[in-house]
Amino acid sequence: MSAASMDLDALIEDDYENDHDDEDDGRAVRDQATISKENATSITSPSSDMLKKSSLRARWLVLSLACVVMTGSYYAYDIPSALHQQLQDYMPQSPHFETQFNLLYTVYSIPNVILPLFGGNIVDRCGAPACLALFAFFTVLGSSFLSVGVAAKSWYIMYIGRFVFGLGGESLCV
Repeated sequence: MSAASMDLDALIEDDYENDHDDEDDGRAVRDQATISKENATSITSPSSDMLKKSSLRARWLVLSLACVVMTGSYYAYDIPSALHQQLQDYMPQSPHFETQFNLLYTVYSIPNVILPLFGGNIVDRCGAPACLALFAFFTVLGSSFLSVGVAAKSWYIMYIGRFVFGLGGESLCV
């Protein structure tokens, strides 16, 4: 090997070592930053393992309850349709039965034409949990009025019940 090639090899080797020394210094700086970040996180927040487990359970619980609430809401919405023939036999005979029956769905929809314009603002002001309770209350109250209206054979009480149910039914989805 010639002296020039040995000097070139030595120069390349020195350059290589210098590059890797810089990487080691960079790695050390990154490791120190990571350690300080982890220390800051552990000081200001609870254990991440505990947070992940409770968060996962809470998410599944909320998802399950939301599914039950929505299923109940849609079930209550469709009750008149399932009982169409029984209502026709039970209610006083009228040539306008179909019109009166279909008004149950129309009256439900009336608040839902206007309420979505204000629903988001209401949720922002009052908070989601309070609105959920309020809308669920309207749903239960409306269904109760509908039941009382059927027992009293009164279309008007049934309409009031469906209107109140409409105040909570669709807003509950949001």
